[in-house]
Amino acid sequence: MPKIKVLLVDDHKMVREGIKSVINSREDLRVIGEASNGEEAIAKVAKLKPHVVVMDINMPGMTGIEAAKKIKEIRNETRILMLTMIDNEKFIIDALSSGADGYLYKDADISELLKAIRKLAEGEEYLNKEITEKILNYVSGRNLTSHSIGKASPPPLTPRETEIVGLISKGLTSRAVAEKLFISEFTVIKHRKNIIKKLDVKNFTEVVSYAITNGII
Repeated sequence: MPKIKVLLVDDHKMVREGIKSVINSREDLRVIGEASNGEEAIAKVAKLKPHVVVMDINMPGMTGIEAAKKIKEIRNETRILMLTMIDNEKFIIDALSSGADGYLYKDADISELLKAIRKLAEGEEYLNKEITEKILNYVSGRNLTSHSIGKASPPPLTPRETEIVGLISKGLTSRAVAEKLFISEFTVIKHRKNIIKKLDVKNFTEVVSYAITNGII
């Protein structure tokens, strides 16, 4: 089985070494490169073509958020997991809006980090329950949506799509949603992609934001 190729981006070498040791101890994962700042990360992505980038936000020079946007421009298929100590809701939303596919705190368990990397490699996003609740509370309070200014209303969601959005907003994974709805995980993933395309947003966090703001869930 091909290994999931991971690029580590953090300005602290000890952090990179610790994470690399854990990742490389798993049979299905391999760290193929390291970077200490955003500019170096962009160059390494172009050269090494990793499946997943695990990146901090606060780094000298270009931030992880700025680097995420550039990485997606040159290689959209590369998935980005922000691994940081920043728990500010606006930073989380800015990171996801810039192209990050997942967000995780550095004090998370190693098992959760590995789970997040694998989920991203499978084409899913990764936000745990704590981060999801922070985003939902922030969006609900601010009443923000990417469709609030200058965009026509998208087609309405079907009952099944609405059901899936509601379950995922509660922190359920695609597998858990599939089990609850008695459908395949592949079907749930396909629905997720269709919903993102229908609403013309970047990721499923923006889907949930839109659904809350418009009273869908």
